[in-house]
Amino acid sequence: MKKVTRFAADKFTEQRPFSIDFKQYGNYNFSSNLRDRDLPDGEFSNWSQFTASANVNLLQNRHWLLQANGLYRYVSVKSSFSAATPGIQQNYNEGHHYHTEGLNLSYFSKLFGKTAIYTAGFALDGSEKRIERVRGIFSGVVILKANETTTMSVGLAGTTDPGAQIPLAPIFIYQHRFNDKLTADLTLPRYAYLRRQMSNNSRLSAGFDLDFYTTFFLYDRDAANTTYQYRQLDGNVGLVYEHILPGSITLTFKTGYRINPTVRVLEKNNSFSDYTWEGHTDPAPYVNIGLSFNPFKKHKK
Repeated sequence: MKKVTRFAADKFTEQRPFSIDFKQYGNYNFSSNLRDRDLPDGEFSNWSQFTASANVNLLQNRHWLLQANGLYRYVSVKSSFSAATPGIQQNYNEGHHYHTEGLNLSYFSKLFGKTAIYTAGFALDGSEKRIERVRGIFSGVVILKANETTTMSVGLAGTTDPGAQIPLAPIFIYQHRFNDKLTADLTLPRYAYLRRQMSNNSRLSAGFDLDFYTTFFLYDRDAANTTYQYRQLDGNVGLVYEHILPGSITLTFKTGYRINPTVRVLEKNNSFSDYTWEGHTDPAPYVNIGLSFNPFKKHKK
């Protein structure tokens, strides 16, 4: 019975090659400054985003793994703030497209007798208008411990993207199974969850995750036709419910509160610290529903 329950939990950790989701935030207020000059306070009356992603293994053997990945996101924004003239409101209703796609190559080796995984790749970032950037990606992870109940790894990840919020970051991966139903699952700084197996096909998790892909490019904002990039780091705190449906489809429902540690607009090739506009937002409730599909999944009796 323990093996059956453990297999049910492991079904959720399998790779999900294709995913779509929709996220909606509640209304929230914000303040901002442009080139260190305070602007009037405002409100986001709508912030919603649709995301579609893919992550597919192209080649895999004992030492090598080649993956192709891509992400498309559409962000719909309605905002308003007081104009310089008393009693006048300025309203904005905008939609923004962002996409990124690339290849990653991983190599599995040994380091001081421990399994090590080295990954390098590249990605293209752009909008509906054009490709805006080519960036490199690299990481190295060493598996320190791996047994029936606990896995622990450490590493380092980085990117050549000059505007990245965290261009170089340590990685800590830890998973511990307290019993056949309760698991701690951490991949820092990306997420940390306490997961509870509800049935063979469902589980409930509580914790947080960080979304680094709330970003898009901005055009026609000044006379020089400068290309800017909006970057927002989302910290989502709340509950996640997952249910496996027939046909290797996983339904995911998330709800909780979103906080924004950083919200900035910068010129496309500037560093994250060299920004033009900065915002400060209130926490906002959110709901998120998604579907993921794995057509390559091998079914076991």
